[in-house]
Amino acid sequence: MAGGLLMPGGKSGRKPVDATLNLVPFIDLLSCCISFLLITAVWTQLSRINVNQKGQGQAGEKTEDTPPELKLVVVVDDSGYRISAGADIVPVPKKGNDYDFATLNQKLADIKKEHQDKNDITIASDDTVKYDNIVKTMDSALSAGFHDVSLVDTGAAAL
Repeated sequence: MAGGLLMPGGKSGRKPVDATLNLVPFIDLLSCCISFLLITAVWTQLSRINVNQKGQGQAGEKTEDTPPELKLVVVVDDSGYRISAGADIVPVPKKGNDYDFATLNQKLADIKKEHQDKNDITIASDDTVKYDNIVKTMDSALSAGFHDVSLVDTGAAAL
């Protein structure tokens, strides 16, 4: 009698309450779930974008002998992009209702050619900008060679 109740018997004629449970299907299901979770855990690392969030007072320490570092900020708002590289502000307006990613890629590549040792960039976005456009802006910065991407809101990015 595999997994069933025992036959009635004994002096009172009642069924006994002892039962045996077959745990093999439960163990099979559990092992399948664990292996599925372990396999899919690797995929979360493949599509991840590393982004740092810097606030006020988190910049590295400067000495008096070091020249001022170029602060590169890309502001994303409803009118398009504004790229601030030091004292220069380069506007990249929208083309119709769409952001001009091709021009942004070209401008960031030009800035990277001028400042090859520069690896960090700050992207400041307005609250009305869709998340998809912010991600495409981060992709443009990464493809231009800026691997240290920081996100701030437009209030924290002083141009």
